[in-house]
Amino acid sequence: MRNFKLLTSSGLIALSLAACAPPHPHGKGPLKVISTLDCPDTQGDLTRKSAATDGNSCVYATEGGDQVTLQLIALDGKDPHTALAPLETQLKSELPAVADPPKTPDKPEASDKDSVDINLPGIHIHARGDGHTDVDTAGVHVNANGHGARGDHADVEIGDTGDGHGVTVNATDGGAQIRMDERGSGFRARYILASETAGPHGYRMAGYEARGPSSGPIVVAQVLAKSHDHDDLSHDVRQLLRRNVGG
Repeated sequence: MRNFKLLTSSGLIALSLAACAPPHPHGKGPLKVISTLDCPDTQGDLTRKSAATDGNSCVYATEGGDQVTLQLIALDGKDPHTALAPLETQLKSELPAVADPPKTPDKPEASDKDSVDINLPGIHIHARGDGHTDVDTAGVHVNANGHGARGDHADVEIGDTGDGHGVTVNATDGGAQIRMDERGSGFRARYILASETAGPHGYRMAGYEARGPSSGPIVVAQVLAKSHDHDDLSHDVRQLLRRNVGG
């Protein structure tokens, strides 16, 4: 593993990006080309509420008010991230307080007393001045060692971990923005906004997980969650994605 940068300090960090339950979001299975979505009546705690007649979208919900919208998006020659940009703008409107949090400037040396302990719905970040950072999200654990953090802000950027994964975390004590991207065969990406304070529609987590062939179409699961426990929800979302494009 190489080329890791911890933005709250200088130097290299050692990273472990490992699966926890539910399964790792970047499975290595083949990704299929599909023309319409397969939207079952139920998937775990999710119940289908509607489905478009053209087969390009369907909406699920849980009893607790969490919502998942499955979409099939044609790329038409566009980069997948460009195609997903309008969705990210929409998600940021659900949690405006944590959208694009400001980055703290680099600091040559961090004190052992500098630390960050951030606990949000489904996300836990602990960074210490001795150079250790732990990031837990639903289904993903990042363990990093560098030169610490400071105050109530943690910025972690992990480039190529050796298996094609990239992770960026921007977090404060009130919220976090996380991106995960796999650079390899096919397209797999995840984007998460989480906040201690609910947004205008009561959601504390908003994000998406997307996967599909690099040339498209890609299947995107948009997730809006009011609950604090995202593990079952994340598992159900990934089952829907695997059902459609594999991976």
